[in-house]
Amino acid sequence: MTGPFQLGTPQRVADFTDGLSHVIFVGEKQVHIDRHGYGGLDCSIYDGEYPTCSGRGVSNGLTTNPRDAGLKFGSRHTGVVQFGFGDGRVQALSVNIDRYTFELLGTRGHGQVVPNY
Repeated sequence: MTGPFQLGTPQRVADFTDGLSHVIFVGEKQVHIDRHGYGGLDCSIYDGEYPTCSGRGVSNGLTTNPRDAGLKFGSRHTGVVQFGFGDGRVQALSVNIDRYTFELLGTRGHGQVVPNY
């Protein structure tokens, strides 16, 4: 599956063949609880100098563990992580979302029906 954006490749609305309401554009970034406010390669602050820190994908998964240092989506909300979709809405997704469903939401043109989530 191809993520919604590819570094260096312009995207058009027409490229999102599954519909903008079925594609995650942005999500909350997990930051280790001891790294809040630190920049650089610890990935606690978005910085275009470090594409590793800004390039999370659904394959990285979700977490609510405040000590998780991986490049995952995460938050301090109980059991959910907030995501912005292509249609402009923000929605909380459960950290227990089915992995396949989450992967479908992270792609722009898979042609599959997205199950309820």
